[in-house]
This record gives sequence, C-alpha cells and structure tokens, in this order.
Amino acid sequence: MSNLIKERIGTISKMEQKFEQKDVSFFVSLLRHKDRVIRIRALSALEVIGDQSVVQEIGRVLLEDEDPVVRHEAAFVLGQLGYKSALPYLERAVLEDPAPIVRHESAVAIGVIGDQSSRKTLEKVMNSDAEEIVRFSAEIALTNLEFLRETRTSSRFSKIVGG
Repeated sequence: MSNLIKERIGTISKMEQKFEQKDVSFFVSLLRHKDRVIRIRALSALEVIGDQSVVQEIGRVLLEDEDPVVRHEAAFVLGQLGYKSALPYLERAVLEDPAPIVRHESAVAIGVIGDQSSRKTLEKVMNSDAEEIVRFSAEIALTNLEFLRETRTSSRFSKIVGG
C-alpha cells in the first residue's frame, strides 16, 4: 500500500470519529487539505453536519480550489445546505468557472436554493453559456424558480428536484 493511501485511510478514520462528534471545525480545516479525496469527503460531511456558518468556507472552495471535481462538490453541498448566503458564490461560479461541470452544478444548486433573485443570472446562463449541459441546467433551475413562484411554496420535493 502506498504512503498516500495509508495517510488517506488514517485521515478518513479520524474523519469518521469527528463526524460522530459533529466537529464542524475539523471538517472545515480539511477543506484546505492537500489530498482532493479528503477535501471532497470533508465537503460531504459538512453537507450533513454543517450549518450557515460553513457557507463562506465552502464558497471559498467553490471559487478557489484547483480541482474542478472538488469545486463541483462544493457547489452541490451549497445547494443542499440551501442558504441564500451561498448565492453570490454560486452565481459567480456559474458565470465564471472555466469548467462546465462546475457551472452545471452551480446552476443546479441555485435552482435548489430557489431564490427568485437569481433569475437574471440563470437566464443569462441559459441564453449564453457555450456548453449545452450548462444551458440545460440553468433551464431546469429556472423551471424550479417558476414552480416556486407559481405555487408560493418551498416543499421538500422542490428542494430535492430543484436543479
């Protein structure tokens, strides 16, 4: 077994203990870990045990992490957390990130959050992004915004399928 795998397994074991303790600060500290697998697992843990206090750190990951898969996961987690305070990070990513996978997931996350203030951003993306998958993701997100506006509800269903 390589040293990387040994170190990773050791860190994941510690993560399991800290997850049971709901140690949010431990997982936030791992968002800067050198191993992208650890960063992704930390994001996944924060999706479950995090609250609004983690939005800024996850937003930083979305905008600054070197790895597009990690940035994609950050966008997903921000959407699942559902805080409107995540929208500036998601809107910037959907408009500016060089990776289509990140722009796609940012559009989806905006739809999941479901705030009407993001409508113009999603319309711009739907009408101008170079990638069809990103345009389609913006269309899906806009459909959720329209559903929420028409029904004036924010149900569990709309949060699950909002993107």
